[in-house]
Amino acid sequence: MSTSDFIYACLKKDIPMNAAKNVRVAGLEIAIFHTAEGYVARSGVCKHNAFKLELCDVSGDIVSCPRHGWRYRISNGKGVKPSWTQLDIYALEIRDEEIWVQAIADQSNQDDFDTSAFDW
Repeated sequence: MSTSDFIYACLKKDIPMNAAKNVRVAGLEIAIFHTAEGYVARSGVCKHNAFKLELCDVSGDIVSCPRHGWRYRISNGKGVKPSWTQLDIYALEIRDEEIWVQAIADQSNQDDFDTSAFDW
């Protein structure tokens, strides 16, 4: 992966510790989380009802959607509740004080369950 594959997303200072910021990168809604382990980029919305993850509660390695209680591990994007879901994972680079994201999800970690057809 070359550095030219990455697109500027935001400044590190824009994301407080234990929080997330949603950004639009190449038409995608991506959430950048700032945890004790650093910065990671994941899908920007809850898979259940497209609620922006920047508006969700972040506690340690867990982001919890207040709409219906879905929870995900920030470190790997895997669902905690329910366990069969998965947030998309995006590569991220820190360049000085800037955060750059690759706008192509890691295909090896995606779930294949489309919840958009359900009227929750």
